[in-house]
This record gives sequence, C-alpha cells and structure tokens, in this order.
Amino acid sequence: MSESCEKLVESAKKGDVEAFDKLVFLHQDQVYALAYRILGNAEDSADVQQETFIHAWRNLRKFRQEAQFSTWLHRISVNLCLSMRRRKGYMSQESLVEELHIQSATLNPAACHERAEALAALRRVLAGMPTHYRVLLVLRDMEERSFREIAEVLGCSVASARTRLCKARNMLRARMRPYIMEEDR
Repeated sequence: MSESCEKLVESAKKGDVEAFDKLVFLHQDQVYALAYRILGNAEDSADVQQETFIHAWRNLRKFRQEAQFSTWLHRISVNLCLSMRRRKGYMSQESLVEELHIQSATLNPAACHERAEALAALRRVLAGMPTHYRVLLVLRDMEERSFREIAEVLGCSVASARTRLCKARNMLRARMRPYIMEEDR
C-alpha cells in the first residue's frame, strides 16, 4: 500500500470522511471494472461498486492493514458479486465479449467473423462455469493479479489459489474443446 494510501486509510479510520472520499476516488474504477468483469452488467456492477464502499466505510475499523487496501476492497467486491449472482441467478458475459471485440476491430472481415464465433463459444462456456472458477479466471487472466493477491481476495492460501486456477483453466479448456475441434474440421 502506498504511503499516501496508508495515511488516507489511517485518517478515514479516525472518521475523516474526506480521506475516505479520496480513497473512493482512487479505487472506484478498479472496483467497478472487477464487478463488471464478473457480472457483465453495468447496472449490477454499479450497485456492487456502491455497496463495496458502503461496506468498506462501515467496516473500516476492522481493516488490519495486513493486506493492501485495494485487495481488501476487491475481496468485499468479489463477495458482493457472488452474493448478487446467487440472488439473481444469472450470468452475463457482455463485458468479456465487448473487450475481445474491441481487440479484434483491426482484423480483416473473415478473421472478425471467426473471432466473433470463438467469442460466442467462449461466452457460452464461461456462462456455464461455476462462479468461483470464473472469479479466478477474471482475477488472474483479465486483471493480472498475483497469486498472493488472489489468495487474499478469496481468503485461501496461495497454493490453494494456484490449484483452483489450474482446475478452472482445465475446465475451461475441456469445455472449449468441442468448439476448437469444430474449427479444425
């Protein structure tokens, strides 16, 4: 945690609302992006973002600063996303598709069509994966979080995070196999 962030956390813990507002400003985009990658829905992601900071404010005194403040916020956000998914029972993949379509905008039309088909298959596969595996894939492969950070967010050991990610990737690979074999024909 940067020195200025540490000072803001200390001040906010003492009830300094302006310090907490600065923390919100520094971290709001990251919290929203994480929620959006997990939920794939702008409205729900905004709700999770807001709830994350409400929860953080209410529980700031419990933050022991053993981890980075951003990691603590991400853990809150992931838990809220998982709760929302259980409550609503949905899985939207808009965010992943948008992100990958943007990356493929410079390809030729035939390549764009192939990419769109692959994205649709990926979207279907991810939609059917258990949420805890999807969260791991988002944290590691999309947000490029370290295993230490992932372990802190998920409340598990680094070894467990590595093992779970391996299982998530194996599941993704196995579920994508029919689509990949289709392309090879």
